[in-house]
Amino acid sequence: MNVLIIGAGAMGSLFAGRLKEQGANVFLYNRRNSHVDKINQSGLTIVERDNQETMVPLTVVHEVSGASYDLVLVMLKTHATKNVLTQLKDSFSVNTLFVTMQNGLGNLETISAIFPNNPVVAGTMGCGASVESAGRILHRGWGKNWIGHSKDVAAQKKIGGFIEALNCSGLETELAEDVQTVIWNKLFVNVAFNSLTAVTRLRNGDILHTNEGQQLLERIITEALQVAKAEGVSVDAQQTIAKCIKMGNEEIATNKSSMLMDILHKRKTEIDAINGAVSKLGKYHGIPTPYNEMITGIIRVIEANYDLQVD
Repeated sequence: MNVLIIGAGAMGSLFAGRLKEQGANVFLYNRRNSHVDKINQSGLTIVERDNQETMVPLTVVHEVSGASYDLVLVMLKTHATKNVLTQLKDSFSVNTLFVTMQNGLGNLETISAIFPNNPVVAGTMGCGASVESAGRILHRGWGKNWIGHSKDVAAQKKIGGFIEALNCSGLETELAEDVQTVIWNKLFVNVAFNSLTAVTRLRNGDILHTNEGQQLLERIITEALQVAKAEGVSVDAQQTIAKCIKMGNEEIATNKSSMLMDILHKRKTEIDAINGAVSKLGKYHGIPTPYNEMITGIIRVIEANYDLQVD
């Protein structure tokens, strides 16, 4: 199977590196930057939880015209999806399967609109990584990944093969019977930790060191839970909040969230697909979401004024 991963950030690099280690025919696609150049020059270095390092030879391509890929894994920042994929819309056959494992809501719909004749499925990631320096990533999250079903028989076969390859690479992945519930469960974690860590510039677990931090987290998640229910997603509110807090104290405690990293590097964040999406759907359903609306506004103010920040 020929696999193309679009987006050579921390997660795209992790998936590509792990698959390549197992002999998969995988390529990364990304615009040129220092991280990409370093990978092409001397490979990708993956630092694991025991600080053991693995160097994986990888190729990052800058064009895909004429290439034949069986599966395309989209790992772009959500705000870049439409622009990047529109530029590539004539580069794939109608048999190419697209898989999105991006953060937030709306990714499946965006990709399906660009490639209406292709099978497209959504999934979500339980693992985590961050770019420590150019060509070097830290693998710092080991949760389970999920990928949804396709009604297309050929596409479903590819999904099965892809899941098997990911499991062989050490990235635990399962087929999701109800992928929307899985996506919302990941969103609950993102709405809570991404936004709060970006504003406070704290690691995930440090948000929970104070009662005020935990209360803010609970209120943000509670609003998202109310919106999810209106969207037809069945979740247990108390269990969901407890699980998020447990993750913040244990599994992802030392992680720097992707939104925090975007803020620190003065980049555009995914706030509109996360807390902003909750706020937008809340308005649609007539559900007040003051905490998500407020924190979305704060992040947008920060993004718009990077050059005016006081050090």
